[in-house]
Amino acid sequence: MLRSSNLTVHPAVYQVVLSGSRGPKGGCRPDSDIDLSLFVTLNSGMEGIHQAEILREVLETTLNSWKAPVELDIVAVFDKQDCGLRCFQAFDHSDGLCPKMADDCLGLYKLQKGFAGYVPPIGVQIRKIFPWIIVWERETPPNH
Repeated sequence: MLRSSNLTVHPAVYQVVLSGSRGPKGGCRPDSDIDLSLFVTLNSGMEGIHQAEILREVLETTLNSWKAPVELDIVAVFDKQDCGLRCFQAFDHSDGLCPKMADDCLGLYKLQKGFAGYVPPIGVQIRKIFPWIIVWERETPPNH
C-alpha cells in the first residue's frame, strides 16, 4: 500500500516509521488509520521560525503527494535530547534502551487531528510506541 500511495518524503527526512494507533491508555482504536512518523534531521542551531518552516515543509511534502484510500496520519519527529533517537533503531523495547528514557523525550510537529505546530508535552512514552516498523530509511542520513 505504501508504494501505491505515492509516499514521498522531504530531503530532511532520514527515516519513516510505521506504528499502530493507540490512545493514551494503550488500546487500539477501532477507526485506525496509517500512522507514519517522519524522522527529521535538523541542523544544529536551527531554532524558532526556520525550524518550524522546515517541519511544516516536511509534512506538507508527504501529505500533498499521498494518494491512497486510507487516511494518512503523520508527525514529524526530531531529536530534542541530543541522543540521536537511537532507540528507534531497536527491534524490541528494553528498559535499558535509553539512559534518559523520559516522557516526551522527542520533539513532535503535527498538522492534523487538531494540531497545527509543535505538539506540547502529552506524556509520550517510547516503550508504549513499540512495536514499530521502519518502512524506509535514507542510505546516507542528512548532515546535522
